[in-house]
Amino acid sequence: MSFALANAASPSLSAPANPIDAVVHSDPYPYYATLAERRPFGFDASLGMWVAAGPEALAEVLRHPACGVRPAGKVVPPALADGPAGNWFGALVRMNDGAAHGAMKPWLATRLAALRTDRDALARLQDAAQAACADAYLAQGEAPAARLDDFVFRQPVYGLAAWLGVPAAQWTEVYEDVHRLVAAMADSGKPSPNADVLAHGHHAATALRQRATRWLDNDAAPGSWLRDTARSAARDDGIDFGVLNANLVGLFTQTHDACAGLVANGIRRLARTAPTDTATGASTGNSTGSFSPGMRHAIQIVGDVIRFDPPVQNTRRFLHAPAVINGHKLSMGDVILVVLASAPSGPASDDVAWTFGLGAHGCPGRSPASTIAAVGVQAILDSGVDLATVADGSAYHSLANARIAKFSA
Repeated sequence: MSFALANAASPSLSAPANPIDAVVHSDPYPYYATLAERRPFGFDASLGMWVAAGPEALAEVLRHPACGVRPAGKVVPPALADGPAGNWFGALVRMNDGAAHGAMKPWLATRLAALRTDRDALARLQDAAQAACADAYLAQGEAPAARLDDFVFRQPVYGLAAWLGVPAAQWTEVYEDVHRLVAAMADSGKPSPNADVLAHGHHAATALRQRATRWLDNDAAPGSWLRDTARSAARDDGIDFGVLNANLVGLFTQTHDACAGLVANGIRRLARTAPTDTATGASTGNSTGSFSPGMRHAIQIVGDVIRFDPPVQNTRRFLHAPAVINGHKLSMGDVILVVLASAPSGPASDDVAWTFGLGAHGCPGRSPASTIAAVGVQAILDSGVDLATVADGSAYHSLANARIAKFSA
């Protein structure tokens, strides 16, 4: 069966060939809606995997006990297996099922919920955004579009570092290593990975884990989230500091693409729409009562991105046992492409935001991710950048699952 469908809403615009091509399409949402309505679950021979679309099919797959986040017995991608990046990857709770995942995930979720969004925290996030603006200029020079492309990846990593309590002198190197490690993860899934990219990823994994060890050993700001997390872990005999270390690094790698999509797609949305002052912030999971008008507008923009142009468009699940899903018999080893962007997200803070997933592997970072991204969008709002120059763009970074607006040629 082919999953190429006519674009009913825009007949003059060619529809994507399949749900992976849809990620970088200028307007994939009519295609996604048609897919969810006509073929919510079926096998795509061109991709060699099953495809789930629409809220009912997504929920069934994401909650199904036979569906794992990695192939059975192959948690680590083979291209990363023999090196530090593979050791790090294998310890990530979001890449594991069962006991290893069950013990650490709720503990980390509780710790993330302890991140404060008070005046001091927002000031640190804003300082980090300004530092990211300055460093994007140093890296890219006078070209506004290139600076935006740099900023949307750099600012979330700087923001997370500032919020957790990483010393400001380390932000640039942390970002560079996160960037290299994410690149190695992406390359490891290709038929012929680039050896240099993988080598840089292994080096970055080592450097980041060494830093994380120091952060947990008092090399973090006094009174910071990292200091509190280290104390909390020391009081809990069930916490493995090696696993905690790996998952601290994992917070940064997950932020790199997901938050970049929130910021970049927010900037593109901002460039195409007139400013409003009707922000409620409900869809981001944040209260906006104490925020400035600019921040409230930024929160609204990010909330709209989560609903209408989400960064994480799809994810995959791997059958660890035979199962019947949506009336179809699947075998162990089958792969399901879960098209998160095919299900609408509601406006309220307690509505499902599909881009963050659902079930045991749902991302607990919706609120902090939204806050970091909103600060990034606000920084661009306040910077005086002429967004009219990028309003007509329709390019996206060439990624299989993350939709991130690209501003430079």
